[in-house]
Amino acid sequence: MLYDILVKPFVKNQSAEKASKAALRYFRIINSIPGLRPFYRFIHGNKAAGMEREVFGIKFYNPVGLGAGLDLKGELYNDLNSLGFSFVEIGPLNAECTRAAVHNIQQEKPSDVLAACISSDFQTCFSLAYDFCDFFTIDVRNPNKLENIVNPLLDIRLTYDDYKPIVIKVPENCPEEELKRIVDYCLLYGIDGICTRSLKQTQYVYKLSDGRLAVIANSHIESEQQAQDLIDSGASLIELRSGLVHKGPSFVRRVIQFLENNVKNNVKRDSKQNQ
Repeated sequence: MLYDILVKPFVKNQSAEKASKAALRYFRIINSIPGLRPFYRFIHGNKAAGMEREVFGIKFYNPVGLGAGLDLKGELYNDLNSLGFSFVEIGPLNAECTRAAVHNIQQEKPSDVLAACISSDFQTCFSLAYDFCDFFTIDVRNPNKLENIVNPLLDIRLTYDDYKPIVIKVPENCPEEELKRIVDYCLLYGIDGICTRSLKQTQYVYKLSDGRLAVIANSHIESEQQAQDLIDSGASLIELRSGLVHKGPSFVRRVIQFLENNVKNNVKRDSKQNQ
């Protein structure tokens, strides 16, 4: 309710960056109030029976996460997680943001799955954050640099005892021939997943990889049906950000409940067909 009054009118016609900053400012102020995080978790937190899943060896209690672009330095990941997200992705990280994020994480352990999106200073960020995050999304904006960016990260990962999944985030307007090359690379080198930017990309990657790559759909999700369409197209997980910023915390709960209801309806339908 407060978000609808204080933030939504302002972010309506703002750029993505300004809208995200306004939303983060709101959450920073609101969550400084003692006792509000448990209240948010009680109101919005939704374990969503039947929605649990394991993706690249990590357990998620629902398929809905918060994509990068809001919590750049890992300031509010637990507060944002209390809105019902099964994981929160901090970043996009550069070296400066990573150092700040690591400091923040050291002060407060993540309550659920924490991901990190890296967009520059790849080797430095990956090494600094490796012990503090559960999986990494590598934002490859130029597919021609894919091998040069990711191969050194694979070598760094071999030096650690704990295995942390690596996901490649593809450009929004990536041509199909480039997308195919990225899929082939991921399958060849054991990359754990691909983060897609549209419904079409999600369908293409899932079909091309024959379901062997986990797909995280990071699209501009503004409705419950959009979220369902991405799941139906092969996405294992979806990431909200613009929907949270423009529609408020209640949108997260509505998406999760919509997905959960569809799962329940499918179970009922299958049960009747088997009778």
